[in-house]
Amino acid sequence: MSSSQKSFRGRGALGKLEEVLTETSAESVFLVKSPGAYEASGAHLLADQALAKVRTRSFDGFTPNPKWPDILSALDLFRKDPCDLIVAIGGGSAIDIGKLVSFLALQPAAPEAYLKGEEEPSEPVIPLVAIPTTAGSGSEATCFAVAYYEGKKYSVAHEKVLPYCCLVDPALTDELPPLWSACSGLDAFCQAVESMWAVLSTDESVAHAKEAILLALEHLETASRSPTRNARDGMSEAAHLAGKAINISRTTASHALSYTITSNLGVPHGHAVSVTLGAVMAYNYGLAEEDCLDPRGPGHVRTRIEELLELLQAASIEDGRRVIDSIIESTGQPASLEDIGVRSSKDIQVVADGVNAERLGNNPRAFTPESLLEMLQELHARGAGRKD
Repeated sequence: MSSSQKSFRGRGALGKLEEVLTETSAESVFLVKSPGAYEASGAHLLADQALAKVRTRSFDGFTPNPKWPDILSALDLFRKDPCDLIVAIGGGSAIDIGKLVSFLALQPAAPEAYLKGEEEPSEPVIPLVAIPTTAGSGSEATCFAVAYYEGKKYSVAHEKVLPYCCLVDPALTDELPPLWSACSGLDAFCQAVESMWAVLSTDESVAHAKEAILLALEHLETASRSPTRNARDGMSEAAHLAGKAINISRTTASHALSYTITSNLGVPHGHAVSVTLGAVMAYNYGLAEEDCLDPRGPGHVRTRIEELLELLQAASIEDGRRVIDSIIESTGQPASLEDIGVRSSKDIQVVADGVNAERLGNNPRAFTPESLLEMLQELHARGAGRKD
């Protein structure tokens, strides 16, 4: 699903907010802002100035990985005093809430019906301007939004969810702490890598993915450990391009496996995705006609993975796995399952059982419960072997 979107990228992009307000003739704005990040990023300096000329209603009552009650609170606040435009400033959670309010505000049925895919939107959406303060999720460039409903993760995917406009200003990431720089950057890198082999990939998504991978290889370590302006700029662009890639291709098995790791062990999302990335790459490369889910065939999938190995400057699948592990460790994060808390056979089984089946269908090689468990056991043993 590829849709057009107005975007301003690069240092100073936030200064375009006033221009967007004028262009949309907005007289009132519903501002969704990440608690803390709105001020810490410096976004408030220019945003408050631009928004001073319109009536503004703010919402910041949410935590990372947006819960359904928080989304309903935002929706209720908006509906009590509707606005012409929604502006979301923050990480992926703030932008997801902005997207869901934008998408749901005018729809007639119960919000849960759209979340669960039981209803199609019949009414227009409120225009949304997405302004990321992290270099990671690429949410400003995608037509899906995440919500946790009764402990289960749902993803609303519809072309109407794509923000009307995004302002990607790397200056807003300059004060990101090292852990957030590392984990959000790993998320962008993983999205781009998974986009290379996804069943829904196209030539366009692969082009975005390749560019994002090269930018991440150049800038991720520096952005995580000793950030420079150039590294921040590079990772902001990498994250945006990775978002554009998965907007078309969607994600695959590493993302599907990450949700249980994050919810059970508290491992930040991007890091949780990254620890299985090399194992999933190797698993996918071993596909055959009988377990290939990509209609273009096993040869196509292997060619895409070989193109990825070339980007990683890796001579083989095993060498590629080592490169991916070294990329994770270069950000200061551990690369083994054991080091993130997956230590016993029971822990491995919990990760396997918690997988998001929908995303496994976009993985080019089919999984069975047995093959998934076997891959995770091999990954766990590999991590233990590296320590011996």
